[in-house]
Amino acid sequence: MGETGTWRRRCEPAGVRVANFTDTYLPRRDGVITSLRTLVAELRAQGHAALTVVPRHPDQCPEIDLLRLRAVPCGVADLRLSPWLLRGAAADRTLAAVAGHAPDVIHVHTPGPVGLLGVLAAKRLGLPLVQTYHTDLYAYAEAYHFPVRALRAGVRLYARRLGVSRPPVRKDVAPRRLAVDRANVLLLGDADAVVVPTRAVLDRTTLPVPPERIFLVPTGVAPRPTTPEAVGAFRSRYGLGDEPVVLFVGRVNREKGIDLLLSAWPRVQAACPRARLVLVGAVFEPRWLASLLTTPDVVVTGQLKPDDVAAAYGAAQVFAFPSRTDTQALVLQEAALAGVAPVLVDQVLHCHGPLGGAGLLTEPSPFDLATGILRLLTDPVEAARIRAEAAVQASRHSPARYAATMLDVYRGAAARRAGSVAVRVATPVP
Repeated sequence: MGETGTWRRRCEPAGVRVANFTDTYLPRRDGVITSLRTLVAELRAQGHAALTVVPRHPDQCPEIDLLRLRAVPCGVADLRLSPWLLRGAAADRTLAAVAGHAPDVIHVHTPGPVGLLGVLAAKRLGLPLVQTYHTDLYAYAEAYHFPVRALRAGVRLYARRLGVSRPPVRKDVAPRRLAVDRANVLLLGDADAVVVPTRAVLDRTTLPVPPERIFLVPTGVAPRPTTPEAVGAFRSRYGLGDEPVVLFVGRVNREKGIDLLLSAWPRVQAACPRARLVLVGAVFEPRWLASLLTTPDVVVTGQLKPDDVAAAYGAAQVFAFPSRTDTQALVLQEAALAGVAPVLVDQVLHCHGPLGGAGLLTEPSPFDLATGILRLLTDPVEAARIRAEAAVQASRHSPARYAATMLDVYRGAAARRAGSVAVRVATPVP
C-alpha cells in the first residue's frame, strides 16, 4: 500500500473504498446486518465507496455494489452458506471482481465462508484487513449444538485454504470452545485491526490478537420513526386493543433467552392480567417455541418489515431483553430511542453495553425478571426515569459517529500494514 501519508492523500480526497464481507444478509435480519448496512449507508453519505459481498438469496432486492455469491441453506437459523471452495475458476472470478472494485481496505464481519474469502482477499491483494467480532461464537456453538466433528473439519478446511498450519490442540479446553478458538486464530491472527462493539465481547471471549490491535467501536443506531396511525394499525392487527404491551425484538430462539422470558410471563400475567407479551422476530424452532407457550396472551408476529418493527416499539411500554449471549444488542438502543423502558438480565451487557448502565437490570430468573417487568408496568415515575436515562445513552451512538470512528480504524490498519505508526482517533481497548 505504500506509506501512510500516500494512502491518506490518495483516499481522503476521493473517499475510502471498503470491501465488506458477511455470511448473513437480507432478507434475514440480525444485528450484524443492521450494523453493516448502517455503516455502508453512512460511509456512502460521507462520500466513500463500499462493496458488500454476501451469500445469494432468491428474495434479495437489487442493490448497488452488492456482490452476491452462490449459496445454499445450511439448515441453521435461516443462514445460507457459500459452498465455493476458495480455489479454481470460481475463486479466481470472485477475487477478480473484488479487485475490480479497487478497495483500499477489507472489512470482514462474520467467520463463515464469505468471511474466509475476505481474509483470503486481503492476503492475496495485499490490503489492510479489519475484522469486527460481532458474535459470541462460544454461546452460539453450544446453543445450536454444532457437531464437534463439523467444527474440526471447518478448521482443517480454513487452514488449507489459507495455506497455513492448523493451530495446536489443547487438552484442557472443551471441544466446541477449542474449535472456535482455533478458527479465531486462523481468521483474526493476521488482522491489522479487530473491532469489538462493546467490552462485553472481551468479558466472554479471548481473542488471539495483541491489545493494541483491538478497538472498541459501538455501532450507531438511528431512531425508527413511526406514526400514531401505524401504531394503531399494529395494535389492531394483533388484537392488542389498548392493553399495556411488553415487547421483545430479535430472533425468537433459545440463544436469546426466550425460555426465560416465557417462564417469567405467567407471573406478570397473574399480577397484571391486561398486559400482553409481543415477540417480534424470526422463529427457527417452532416446535420448541410452541412447547413454551402456556398462556394465550403472547403474540408471536414472526419477522417484520422495518416500518412494522417501528410501530411495535411505538405500541410498547416495556422492552424485555432476556438474552445473555448478545455482545451489543442494537434492539436495546432502538427501544431506548423509541422511548420504551428496557429491562435486561445480562450484567455485563448492562454495564458495558450501548446503554452504559441505563435500563433496569434483574437477576436471570423467572421471578426476578417478572418482578422487573411489573415494576416498569406499574410504577410510571420509575419507568419514565429509566426511559429518559436509556434514551440519553442510546443517542450517544449515532451512525455518523460510528462511520467516522471506523474510518479512523481503516486508516490505522493501513498505517500498520505499511509498517508505520498510526495516529488514532479510535479507542483501543485497554
